[in-house]
Amino acid sequence: MSDDTALIKRMFQFVPYGESSPAWPSLSCDGKVPGTTMDLTHWTNNETPDSIYADTSTEIALNFAHARAVQSAWREHDDAVIVNNHYDADGVLSVYACVNPKHALTHRALMIAAAEAGDFGEWSSDDGVKLELAISALEDDSTDDVGYAAALTMAPSLLEDINAHEHLWRDEWNDIQASWDLIRDGVATVEVIKVGDDAGHTVAVVTQPIGTSRVDSRALHRELRDTHHACGMSGDDAALRVLRATMDDDKRYTYEWEKPGYGWVGRLKDRKPAGEVDADKLVAKMNLFLQSAFKAGTWETGGDGGLVSICKSDTWTKTTPGVVARTLSEIELALRE
Repeated sequence: MSDDTALIKRMFQFVPYGESSPAWPSLSCDGKVPGTTMDLTHWTNNETPDSIYADTSTEIALNFAHARAVQSAWREHDDAVIVNNHYDADGVLSVYACVNPKHALTHRALMIAAAEAGDFGEWSSDDGVKLELAISALEDDSTDDVGYAAALTMAPSLLEDINAHEHLWRDEWNDIQASWDLIRDGVATVEVIKVGDDAGHTVAVVTQPIGTSRVDSRALHRELRDTHHACGMSGDDAALRVLRATMDDDKRYTYEWEKPGYGWVGRLKDRKPAGEVDADKLVAKMNLFLQSAFKAGTWETGGDGGLVSICKSDTWTKTTPGVVARTLSEIELALRE
């Protein structure tokens, strides 16, 4: 590592969402801020250089820092202002990698794991999840400026010993552990099936009884990775979909159809692209098929999964998860042809 890397002390400026960067030169970390000199982001329509691109903005920023340290690349950006337009763990950590690159590079794995936990709902490591929860706890609802000031001030201590800051992550950690216990104890089940003539979809079917909390995406990722080896990181994986099924005492179900946690990112390097689908057309065909074949109620677009939601059923049905998973997959694959 070159000696001058430790001397890089770039400034950070928060830019409200929708506004352009007020500084030049400037680097857009995570959020894509118009008017910046260079993108260090995975957001839609990013122009981040291929040589440093990665699935999370944090890893991109760390790649940028590493290239500067070992190759003296990107020296022209040593005095750039770092900007972002929203607060989350991937944003905070990508900013930190640019304002304090020497220290950040010594915690590369932990920082990437935290970004994956926050942006993709993944459980790459216990400490990564805890770091993401701690950063989220520092968010200030009144202004992102305050949240960033607190998080960037505390980042060195958080990275050195996340367990010393248990008060920031303990409650949310207990909730995630409770979700993991639902799977471990067999209360919620996870089945992985391949669908399509060429196994065009891998579907993770998550079934849980009514009255239980929604299985946390990080607990689901842990189960898919450790037990089923199907979390979208293998080049041999088909496009991953998640079918969430809630079952009542009469063995009726409601459903949600989702992309995996990273499915909202359009440009990926290490993960298998989830594939796009027209949700309106999918819902229309689901309603036509299920009503005629099973009289199974109706479907609508959206769901409780945020950016990864595709569609959901709005009534209870006796149609079983395996049938619904295969039907959704086959219709979706046909829409792509």
